[in-house]
Amino acid sequence: MNIKITPRDKKFLIAGGAVIGVYLITVWIIQPIHTKQKQVDRQIQEKTQFIQKYYEILNQKPYYQSQEQANKRTRITLARKFLNETQPGLAAAGLQKMIKGYAAQSNVKIERVRVEKPKVIEEIPAVPISMTLRSNLKNLSQFIFRLENSEKFLVIEEIVTRRINKSDPEELKTWLLVNGFIQELKPKGTPKI
Repeated sequence: MNIKITPRDKKFLIAGGAVIGVYLITVWIIQPIHTKQKQVDRQIQEKTQFIQKYYEILNQKPYYQSQEQANKRTRITLARKFLNETQPGLAAAGLQKMIKGYAAQSNVKIERVRVEKPKVIEEIPAVPISMTLRSNLKNLSQFIFRLENSEKFLVIEEIVTRRINKSDPEELKTWLLVNGFIQELKPKGTPKI
């Protein structure tokens, strides 16, 4: 069985074999290499993006450090606004001493001082002090001014003023309820107001 192949058929067979060879090389060799290269390129792109984001975060470090410093300054400022003591009894004693100092500076006579039961106002523990004062209108206004502009956060919750005698309308008797605040979380079991 001898098959005679003409030169023309030989050319077609060679061309067909070459086409089939190119096809097989493309499907089994070039396509897998190309797919693998795409995966590698995608991984490189993802890692590059990760590194860029990492450097962006690192470059924001000064911003976050400045924010941390600002937060520390705010915490220090807020700490100055609250009474120094954390126990209500000690805080009340410190508040009384401060109020007596303001009264002496304003020439206001404190007749009676009473420490009220501690309470919580807007989830901040408060130490209320009620007091009865004797003064004239000018000294009373100076005293209230000093209370309201104190370094500590003080709130005058109630104030009742009346004239003592009809001959001297400037002489007043005043009852005040002043709240000082403690920097501490809301104690459990304390009624909210």
